[in-house]
Amino acid sequence: MARVNMRELARSLGVDRSTISRALSTDKSHLVGKETREIIRKAAEAAGYRPNLTAATLRRGSSNTIGILVSDLENETFITVIRRVVAELGTPGQHPFTPLIGETRDSHQTSRELLDQFISRRVDAIISLASSDTDAEILSDATRYVPVILAIRKINGIKLPTATCDDEAGGAMVAEHFAERGHKVVCQIKGPTISATFVDRALGFSKACARLGVLECEPEIVAPNATTAAGRKVGEQVLSMRPRPTAVFAHNDALALGMLETMRSAGLSCPEDIALAGYNNTRISQLLSTPLTTVDYPVEEVSIHAGQATKSLIADPTNEWSSRTFEPRLIVRGST
Repeated sequence: MARVNMRELARSLGVDRSTISRALSTDKSHLVGKETREIIRKAAEAAGYRPNLTAATLRRGSSNTIGILVSDLENETFITVIRRVVAELGTPGQHPFTPLIGETRDSHQTSRELLDQFISRRVDAIISLASSDTDAEILSDATRYVPVILAIRKINGIKLPTATCDDEAGGAMVAEHFAERGHKVVCQIKGPTISATFVDRALGFSKACARLGVLECEPEIVAPNATTAAGRKVGEQVLSMRPRPTAVFAHNDALALGMLETMRSAGLSCPEDIALAGYNNTRISQLLSTPLTTVDYPVEEVSIHAGQATKSLIADPTNEWSSRTFEPRLIVRGST
């Protein structure tokens, strides 16, 4: 079915195209008389008219869209941050920003392709929740066209506005908690080392273990991805360790859940046989039959800062910006 365009709608109503444009605009409708405005809106609705957003983008130089890179759309923390960032970007009386979300699965090539698409679609800014050090060059290149903001994951050696959690402190909190509970032999289920987030969690945990005289089992266990399935698989390696650790720190709650499933399949109990802690404080961590000790991620603070930085740089790319790191907190539950 052919679409009615603005010229045809204006001709049918006997008004100028600019009047149609103003009447249907969120920020310029006040320039058209109320009676005329209502006539135009009703006629547009009856005719099935929809504004050409591509043309509007070219006229305004703004698309009211935000490109968002995320590594895993099954990760509850990422989804919550996206939702709150978009809410932070909202301005009463104006068109809301539409998020264009691309999942990278930690693929450098996919990140490159998505960035190219975002820029070609003239997004007003790009927010990356999927950054790794290998993406430094392509993200720096993207700043030639639009503001780029990092959230959750930082990149070393690149100057971009960033909103993150102090993951090194979070890892240390878990190690200190294990030591306080009297554990002498522990291990980590590490997330992919491509992410500075997991590297920092590992570093904080290991430093605290060394300081407190707690033994970390070898060899190190690194999950290929931070999912429950990966946690289940590497959990088998944990159970084969000798000496077997009495406490395990999984770098996120999904990995911890996979480890817990492996323990139960082997007839082991948590925390009686092995204590277990995760990271992110997801809903599932609270709903398990033995609720999971976890590190609470500062979602609200990270989201607000990322949203405010994005809004400021969209308004004026020369505005000053700052990077901020927010503190996590340990939530102790039955699994430890």
